[in-house]
Amino acid sequence: MPRATRDAVLGEYNHACAICGTANPQVHHIDGDHSNNDALNLLPLCPNCHLSDQHNPTKPLDPARVALFRRFKDPVILSAQFEPLFARLRFLDAADDDVADIKTLESSATELVDFVAALEMGQFYSKRLTELIGPDSRARFWTAGTPQSEFERWDREDLAKSVGKLTENRETVYELVVELLRYQAWHD
Repeated sequence: MPRATRDAVLGEYNHACAICGTANPQVHHIDGDHSNNDALNLLPLCPNCHLSDQHNPTKPLDPARVALFRRFKDPVILSAQFEPLFARLRFLDAADDDVADIKTLESSATELVDFVAALEMGQFYSKRLTELIGPDSRARFWTAGTPQSEFERWDREDLAKSVGKLTENRETVYELVVELLRYQAWHD
């Protein structure tokens, strides 16, 4: 990797392990591709954290989770306590793929909002998340003669709007969830 990139990443973490703070860390490639030397793909780890947390086949960390940690630098993101919340965040990135239907997408958003509501300061954050990713209320008027194709068209339109809303607000949702972490008793 280019020395300037290595020095910049190490300098960003004060030449210490991003997880435990030990001096003289190795530079880990988050995605495992040693040719990908993008600074956001690099993380300084001491030999112990590098081996036990990154290359232990019995307990691998999800590269998406490590990348989230790399962006926000909150060690709680790598803790076991964060896993249930992270599992509920995964649908945000899956929204870029082909989502099966609007009900699945709305169900995932609702589950995240409900889970956040159960955490410390969750009422505040769940309200904001509902504004950002919650289902939009929509009134539909139909008659007994409304064709099935019309219902399917409405579902496609609703899905496209919801995916657009998630894409537009994804980063803000991640920022709010990471901000919420500092209010949790397990943060310290």
